[in-house]
Amino acid sequence: MQYRFLFLICIVLTSCAPNRMVETDLYFGMSKPGGGMVTGQEWDNFKENQVSAVFKEGSTIIDATGNWRDPETGKLITEPTHVVVYFHKNTTQLSKQIDSLRQLYKTMFRQQSVLRVDKRMRVGF
Repeated sequence: MQYRFLFLICIVLTSCAPNRMVETDLYFGMSKPGGGMVTGQEWDNFKENQVSAVFKEGSTIIDATGNWRDPETGKLITEPTHVVVYFHKNTTQLSKQIDSLRQLYKTMFRQQSVLRVDKRMRVGF
């Protein structure tokens, strides 16, 4: 009888425990090489048509200012940046979709890079 009680307690505790997930942060710079910026309309279109297609459950977008050293010129670049935060179960297919999203942005807006940061997390909703 005690074992059944302990087993029941374990089931209850594990069902309330936070889920193990991955937090992926993507950093999209807004400056275009040679001058100019990704416009608000261009970003909104990319976000609505591309980001939401990969991050179907939703994401958080944080406006930030990024600094990085351009490896070609050695100059420090400061630019407006959108950070997209997404929590998900890690799968190979999703990882490839995220990398495709990064590549698409780089191609569309002539970017040298889109930073990707993956962190293993324990989350609860």
